[in-house]
Parts: sequence; C-alpha cells; structure tokens
Amino acid sequence: MSFVGHIRDLAAARRELETRRLLVVGGAPDADRSAFLDAVAREVADEAGLPVYRFRVADAGERSGEAGRTPGEAADAVVEACRGVFVVHPCVVVVDGVPAGAADAVPTGTADGSLLAGLISAFAESESFLLVGSTDAREGASALPSDGCADGWALLTRAAVHCDRGDPRAAGPLLRRAVEAHQVAGDRRGEAWAVFLYGRMCRLRGRAEEARRLLHIARERFRAVGETPGEAWACGELARLATRSGAPDPDAFAEARRLHERAGDRRGAAWAHLWWTVARADEPGFPWREEFTNVQGRFHEVSDRLGTAWTLHHHALTLARTDGTDGVSGTAGTGGTGERRREADRLFEGALALFEEADCPHGRAWTMLEYALRSPAHRFLNGEWAAEIRHVFHGIGDEAGEAWVDLAEAGPSPDGEPPYELACRYPTALLDTLGWTEADEPLIPRAARDTQPEPRPGFPRPGDRDRLDDSGAHVRVTLLDDVPVPDVPARIALQVVPGPGHPWSTAPLPPLTARATSLGHAEIDPAHSVPADGAEFRFTPHRPGSHRLRFTVEDPATGTVLQQVEAEIDVVPSDPGPHRPTAPAPGPSARRA
Repeated sequence: MSFVGHIRDLAAARRELETRRLLVVGGAPDADRSAFLDAVAREVADEAGLPVYRFRVADAGERSGEAGRTPGEAADAVVEACRGVFVVHPCVVVVDGVPAGAADAVPTGTADGSLLAGLISAFAESESFLLVGSTDAREGASALPSDGCADGWALLTRAAVHCDRGDPRAAGPLLRRAVEAHQVAGDRRGEAWAVFLYGRMCRLRGRAEEARRLLHIARERFRAVGETPGEAWACGELARLATRSGAPDPDAFAEARRLHERAGDRRGAAWAHLWWTVARADEPGFPWREEFTNVQGRFHEVSDRLGTAWTLHHHALTLARTDGTDGVSGTAGTGGTGERRREADRLFEGALALFEEADCPHGRAWTMLEYALRSPAHRFLNGEWAAEIRHVFHGIGDEAGEAWVDLAEAGPSPDGEPPYELACRYPTALLDTLGWTEADEPLIPRAARDTQPEPRPGFPRPGDRDRLDDSGAHVRVTLLDDVPVPDVPARIALQVVPGPGHPWSTAPLPPLTARATSLGHAEIDPAHSVPADGAEFRFTPHRPGSHRLRFTVEDPATGTVLQQVEAEIDVVPSDPGPHRPTAPAPGPSARRA
C-alpha cells in the first residue's frame, strides 16, 4: 500500500494506483476531487474489465437508514461494507468524503483506528483497487489539471487515429474516457465529437443500430452548438452506414460534401467527394476516371496521405473491374486489357506504399488482397500470399477480413451460399452483391471493407435453420425504456416463453424464479431471485457503451438452473454536464457475479 497526498496528473495517479492498488487524493474542492477520482477509476476499470463501486462517507448513515450515526460509526459502516462485499471479488472502490486530517495523519501501511487505516486493513490482502478522497482542501492544491478539456481532445485524437488505422478495438477505452473528460469540463462541443467518434467506431465494428443512434445524436449535438464541420462528418458517416445494406446513397454523400464546403473544411469535402465517387463508380457511364483524379488532387492539396491511398485503391479496383470503358460516357478506353491491368497494378502499388507510410494496416491488407486477386502474376510470385494477408488482418483483430481471404482461396461454394463466417457478420443484401469472375475470383462488394463486423449472437450455424426447436421454453428479455443513459435506471422485463410443443404451452408455468447479474459497470436491482412470471429489473449503467447482463432462470423446488442467457444493452452518453456519481447502497446487490 502507498500514500499519495496531492495528485495533479491523471497519468501519474493511474500509474500509482496500478502499482500500489491504493491512491489517496486530498487538497481539492469536492467537485474537482470527485471528478478526478471518478476519471481514474473508470480508466483503470475499463482496461481491467472490473466493476466500479462508490461510497461517500457522509452518506453512510443515510444509506443504512440510520441518519443519526456519529462520524465514527459511519466510518465503521463503510469499512465493514468494503470488507464484506468488495474485498472478495476484484473491483475498483472509490471512497470519497474522508474527513479532513484523517488521511494525512496515517503513516503508510499503519493502523491507528482511523477510517483510512481501516480501509487499508480491509484491502490489505485483496486484489481490488482502492481510491480514497480526503475533504482536506488546502490552499493552492488542485486535483484536476487546469487543461482537463485539452486532455479530452488528446484522447479523441488518439481514438481517431486508431479508427483511421482500422483498429477500433483500442478506440473504445479512449472514447469512454474522452466523453467523461468533456462532461467534467462542461465542453458540449468536445462531447459531441466524442459521441461522433463513438458512432464511427461502432460502424467499423459492424454494430449498425448502435452506430446509427449515436451518429444521429452527434449530428443533433453538433447542430445545437453550431459545429457545421461536425454535422457534415456525421452526415457522411450515416451515409457510409447505409452502404452496408448494399444500397449506397450518393445524394447523402453529396449533401455532406456541400456542408463541408460551406464550413470551409477542405479535407472533409475531399472525403465526402471520395465516398460519393465510390458510391457511383459502378454505375454505367459514370465518369469515374475523371472523378477519382479530381479527388486525388483534393487530397494532395490538404496533404492527406490516407485519403490519397483510399482514392488510389478504389480507382485501381474500378479500373481492374471495368470492361474497357474509361469512365467517360461514349469514350473507349486507352488500350486493351493488358494496359488496363498494368495501370491498375501501378495504382495498387501506389496505394500500398501510402498505406504503409500512413501506418494503416486495414487499408494495406485490403489492397494486398485486391492486388493479388486482380494480378495473377503478383500472386504467383509469392506462394504465401494468402497467409501474409491473413496475418495483417489478424494483427488488427479483423476476423471478417480473414474470412474474405479464406473465400478467395476456396472459391465459390457449390450451392452458391456464402460461408458461415461471412453470413454471420454481413447483411444478406450486401452478400447478394458478391460476384465472381470467369476465373472464379471474387468480386468483393466495396462496402465490405468499410466495416469489421463481429458475428451476430445466436446466428444459426449450417444446418440449424432446419432444426427449429418448438418443444423448448425460451427466455425473452425486453428493454422497456428507450435509449438508456449512464446513471439513470432503465426497466427490463423477463418472460419465459414455452414453444408450441412444450407442456407449459397448455398449462400454467410452475413457480420459477429469475435472477439478473451485471457483467460490467452497472447495477441490477433486485439482484436476488424474483418470480419469473412477469419479472422486472432496474438496470443502472455507469458508463456509455455496450453492457452485458446475465439472466438465470431456476426451479426453486429443486435448485436446478433451467436456463441462462446473456443480453447486450447499448448505453448512449448522457447530456453534457459535470458528472456527479452516486454510490450504490452496500449490500448483497453490489456483489460481482
């Protein structure tokens, strides 16, 4: 255990907490200190996958129903709650409101009967992290850096870079911290950008509904603060989301481009111009050659290597798939198949070099794959071409990209059905646009490279469609309140639904019980078992993002677990404003499953 008096730097506090598992923060006004403790707790908890529990010493008597307790009795209640509830399972515990002097009076690791000493003793053998906030506000001390808002912008920049690289896994924790930082700072513009990037990350991960909701929220917040460039970017991302269904909307990209140009955002206008061109590139008679050249010039003007790389990629892809027209209505191409192939090869090579310079493995993997498919000579020079491309996709956790490489190696299936690894990730409408050349090379839909979708939960494996079970009983979980937000309870209903062939379909349900458990940073009330017939729970999340809940249905007469299901609930960031966390009541309901 270690003692830290006055923390000014979030990164130093995080390091101290991870090293010693105890952090004591004093010398700051209540609001700043609480916000600082909360930021540290969430950062560590998000990366370690642990729940966060919060206490205020002043509230201990009130929560227990004995508001007349003395400070010493309240302190004892906090220590006992920590000792009995949180020490057993690893977690992050924030105890704020420790009386002035109680922290500074305790030498490191000693026990003298004070609250801090009691907490140190309670956590001495645990794997949990403990953060303590002292109310001793001394002159000149500060718990939050004066440029806390700038930290939020730095987090957004790092998250955007990860998304640009095609590695959205690392963006999630950064964006959660950025939302918190901007909320604490009261920066509505910064929070709007954080919500936008969160929606963009969800689009990359293939979470269409969550992405759509967040991008709509971001667009409205941009409008509310007069952030026209942000509104344009949100419109563009919503248009890209629509392409996932296999039906691109060029008009939406054109509108985004007009908004960018009105705001004087040349880089944003170049990106909107690119996606508008890509959306129309396969239309007969569309002058794609001229448009790709214009887009490339726009990106050169703003020195955007990544935009130039994607322009070359799609230009080469269009050229490799063309039947000889050069993209200008009524004009023949400048040469035969061999010349077009050589030109496409040069464009692919240029794109590949730029993706490597920009450190974008996502674009590099897709360019390597398309280059290999369109240039047999290039592929045969490297017998390990598929393994090399698969390795790049694997490096950023893109299992969908690996599945496309598998398809390219295997060729079309005899029954014409897409492989399971693609069918469980992409909409049917998009996979219906998959084509094949005479040489059995796949013509992969352009929109496939816009996302890295995860498998859909419960998607039937091959053969399962013909074995629907109507003799079983199933658990139906329904969210009764729309758009859950952090720290606001939402109602969840659970219902046992017997199939037509199940005995319960014609008889009353037996007296079953249901129990809910949160697997993340949220509370479920009640946490004990309740009658399954009409069960209702209150779900209170403590951060935005995706939350997992586990529901267990049991037969209390025999103690048998009949069914256990998990559900994911998406939580959107709350309205901007300083975050004021409230502590859950200590007790069995706060236990981590």
